[in-house]
Amino acid sequence: MTNPAITAATINSATPDTATNLNASSDRLELVPMSLELMEALLRGDFRSAQQMVGYRIPADWPQAMESVLRFRIPLAREHPEATPLLLLAMVLRADPEVVVGRLGFHGPVDDDGTLEIGYEVFPAHRRQGYAREAVVAMFRWAQRDPAVLRFRASVSPANAPSRNLVTGLGFVEVGSQWDDADGEETLFERPVGQFS
Repeated sequence: MTNPAITAATINSATPDTATNLNASSDRLELVPMSLELMEALLRGDFRSAQQMVGYRIPADWPQAMESVLRFRIPLAREHPEATPLLLLAMVLRADPEVVVGRLGFHGPVDDDGTLEIGYEVFPAHRRQGYAREAVVAMFRWAQRDPAVLRFRASVSPANAPSRNLVTGLGFVEVGSQWDDADGEETLFERPVGQFS
């Protein structure tokens, strides 16, 4: 059972009408929340409507490249509309606001144990430039303003060395493993809230 407590402290009176109200960004990235309407349009393959909802160029491989993510996030956004801003965000370059370099978001509202799990992807053409770290740290700094958030979790494929390096470099420690039907074996990493450098 999840508890959308994070929204009370961190999203300024979020409602379905203000579901893109999030102020998380970094030096090079604007983290732009995807509304429920945008996620639904992408999943339907309604590229034209989706493009009209945003100021950035929607990557050509959306929604195919993230269909499973959309199928997971849309029901969460419907059940917890106040949490929509933290579920799925586009990483948009500040220097070129039409360019999306990746996506990230939490897997849902903070759970009863005070944990938020993050997921992220930087597109191949933009990897190895520090965008994932920059975006993840910005999201963590934003989220930990809520006293209900006590720890962060990341699930990483054992074969994904760059992602393992990112989370361990941020102070995460391995706490177990799990099997994900979509992604296969994953190693679980966690760390408490606190200072991020």
